[in-house]
Amino acid sequence: MTEDHESPLSSQQHPKNLAALLESGWQTKSVKQELHDNFVRQLAAGEDLFPGIIGYDDTVIPEITLAILAQHDLLFVGEKGQGKSRLMRNLVRFLDPFVPYLDIPGTPFHEDPARPLSSAAKSFLHSHAPEHVPIGWWPREQRYAERLAPGTKFADVIGEIDPAKLAGGISMSVEDALHFGLIPRMHRGIFAINELPELDELVQVGLFNVLEERDVQIRGYPVRFDLDLMILFSANPATYNRSGKVIPQLKDRIGAMIHTHYPRERDLGIAIME
Repeated sequence: MTEDHESPLSSQQHPKNLAALLESGWQTKSVKQELHDNFVRQLAAGEDLFPGIIGYDDTVIPEITLAILAQHDLLFVGEKGQGKSRLMRNLVRFLDPFVPYLDIPGTPFHEDPARPLSSAAKSFLHSHAPEHVPIGWWPREQRYAERLAPGTKFADVIGEIDPAKLAGGISMSVEDALHFGLIPRMHRGIFAINELPELDELVQVGLFNVLEERDVQIRGYPVRFDLDLMILFSANPATYNRSGKVIPQLKDRIGAMIHTHYPRERDLGIAIME
């Protein structure tokens, strides 16, 4: 992997409170804008954008380039052993080395200091002066999570009402009664689902809502969070193209489809094996 190009904030002591963060000139940006900007910078610098990826220079990589520039969610379609997972994990290198978040109790997310989601974060900001709002720093390596579709339930990736919290007297109609899954918890990060056609239909419906509205609904309760994340998928073409395996609404909401392939030249195949 090439040398990191850190943001100005990451080359000095990180601000520890909101007042210092705002004084530093930090500005918020979406995950996809972050990927776009870092990708463009590395591209202009002539860096190796996908180190270790062989045989895709004229096919797959140009498609990924266009998708990142267009700020799309991506679906990688290909057979086993074609590097789909490696390509998805490689996108982490286009994130900033660190991003600031509100380091406060009671919130399930790495909250954007400029755009908090949870009621706990909003209440804390309302009741505390900026110099008393602690800021933490989230490294990019922790901003990527992936899940294998078979066996994945709605509660795993979207969330569920927490019975322990209900037993404690919390109403079902409030945010505090919810236990959030991986997708809400990866707010401001990248979430990947491998083998999309094997994903339970109910979970696919939940993902459709995330892709369409960027919010989540749990047990009929519309919990509207302006989630900010990139979602990646992988699929085998035989199962992806089979009727009924992926709901049409979800297919329509995935911004870019990237087709991988086996090496087209013998020498490239040998290089990959080596």
